[in-house]
Amino acid sequence: MLTMTHKTGLPKTDARGFLSKMELFKNVPPLLLAGLEPRMREKKYAKRESIFLEGDPAEFIWFVKEGHVKEVIHSMGGRDMILAMVGANGLFGTSSFIGDTHLCQAIAETDATVVSFPAKDFLAFMDKCPSVGRSIIAKLSKLLRQSKEMQTFDQESVEKRILHVLLNLVEEFGDTIPLTRKEIADMVGTTVESSIRTFVRLEREKLVATERGKIIIRNVQDLVDRMEEL
Repeated sequence: MLTMTHKTGLPKTDARGFLSKMELFKNVPPLLLAGLEPRMREKKYAKRESIFLEGDPAEFIWFVKEGHVKEVIHSMGGRDMILAMVGANGLFGTSSFIGDTHLCQAIAETDATVVSFPAKDFLAFMDKCPSVGRSIIAKLSKLLRQSKEMQTFDQESVEKRILHVLLNLVEEFGDTIPLTRKEIADMVGTTVESSIRTFVRLEREKLVATERGKIIIRNVQDLVDRMEEL
């Protein structure tokens, strides 16, 4: 069971140094950040290693210190769907705020270093720092909005769905998105072949560029304009 990785003796992390870099904690007094340190644990995961499984106890919330982590759900048809991709300084594992078990699986997309914090203690911390609570609510609202939008876009063309996902990912990663065309296909629910054909068109029109393991957005507004035309 993955939660066993949090036994006493595993390395702690420098909470003040790490958390102070995150937008989520920018208004938190240094003394309060220092108080988080004893309860935080850092762990490294190899690429493709599971951090937690769907149905595991949701006892911790998680932050990405280095690398990228994806959250995935498994459909009854056997197809995986990527719910979110989280980069450095990002938050994941938010199932711990709404239930006893995780609603998805978290997987290290690259070699990754993550930091965990007991969910019940983090909820108590949010009582002391309402600004953090508001930011968490905003993040959860964004995830729900994106999920709803994906349902709305489900009947749209593959190209429009891909453009929509790329624009969401720009908010997380900026103009260089560390994903492959196959992973984008998984996120929009299409085949790899359809995804590749779409990216060939987008590259030909100089909207994006693809390199090994990443997608480069040439101009965000051009993507917005293209999506609105479809």
